[in-house]
Amino acid sequence: MARILLTGGRAPATLELARLFHRQGHDVSVAESWRLHVSRFSRAVRRHMRVPPPRSAYPAFVQALEEAAQHLDFDLLVPTCEEVFWVARAKPLLETRLSVFCPSLTELRTLHDKAAFSELLRQAGLPGPQTTLLQTPEDMLAYLNMSRSYVFKPAYSRFGLQTLVRPAAAELTTIQPSPERPWVAQAYKSGQEWCAYAVFRAGKVAALAVYPARFPVAGASVYFEAARHPGLQAWVEAFGRFTRLTGQAAFDFKEDGDGLWALECNPRLTSGIHLFRDQPQVVQAFLEPPPQTTLHATPRRPMTLGAAMLLGGYLRHSENRRLRAAARDVVWTPNDPLPALMQPLLAAALALRAARAGVGLVAATTHDIEWNGEA
Repeated sequence: MARILLTGGRAPATLELARLFHRQGHDVSVAESWRLHVSRFSRAVRRHMRVPPPRSAYPAFVQALEEAAQHLDFDLLVPTCEEVFWVARAKPLLETRLSVFCPSLTELRTLHDKAAFSELLRQAGLPGPQTTLLQTPEDMLAYLNMSRSYVFKPAYSRFGLQTLVRPAAAELTTIQPSPERPWVAQAYKSGQEWCAYAVFRAGKVAALAVYPARFPVAGASVYFEAARHPGLQAWVEAFGRFTRLTGQAAFDFKEDGDGLWALECNPRLTSGIHLFRDQPQVVQAFLEPPPQTTLHATPRRPMTLGAAMLLGGYLRHSENRRLRAAARDVVWTPNDPLPALMQPLLAAALALRAARAGVGLVAATTHDIEWNGEA
């Protein structure tokens, strides 16, 4: 049995990972800067620790993790949400006390920065849309006459917030890129959108979940049906070989008649973990010794964020209601019901948090932990 510390307990994906570790007999604790979060109510989590928010109180955040490692004798720390960047920054210090499962901050910066990720793909010989860094208003205005052929987004962003897909030229005049807050212009690609979530060990793909992007809410899919895609699997394996990455990473793709195009990378845990609901052995990918072969996600049924499908308006159609009824909810499980039952309270707490921060609900989910390239 290993003693596991997860950070980022607010995400349903983190709850899933906690349950998977628990089912394999491991002792799971969660460190989170929110007082109320979905993992707090789970039977899979033995201990809950509230830590300072890393974005505004980084030294105190690191001190809290260091003290937890010192006094509670954890074996492994797995960051799951955007706090991964802050954990990576402290990784050299924390690894004197426990193993930290994430890439270095230098690696994470390359994966998170959409311009740097595009350059990494070029070096690796992997296909991605032409992507150009924009650091001044003049850089942006150069695209006025061809805005309909591009997608524009901050170089550091998440959930598709602020993304402009083939916008009218007038929309570009309101954006003011700077070296501190750069944007990118990415050639628009049509076709089927795919998502992949992988756990890498020294470049080898230890676990892989692939699913088509369906029913987006706030830029993220809320319905997950596992698929096998040989071309996409080969792409992920080639990426691992080139980067020698150890950690979690997820990728968004478009597939058209010319093949796969990698749009961007999210170097953290994502909803793809839900597709391992029936394979708790996936947690061995985080432990020593790692598996020798890739574990592919093969759930018995699709998974869904049922509340998000409802709020997104998808359940107005009978076919979507049929799909929803055939899928399992990612939060609800009969032997661990409280996280699902507490969702109204958690939603109210999020709304209050968003109002206090002066941001939208989606932005509020990462407002205190997000990282935008800070030194």
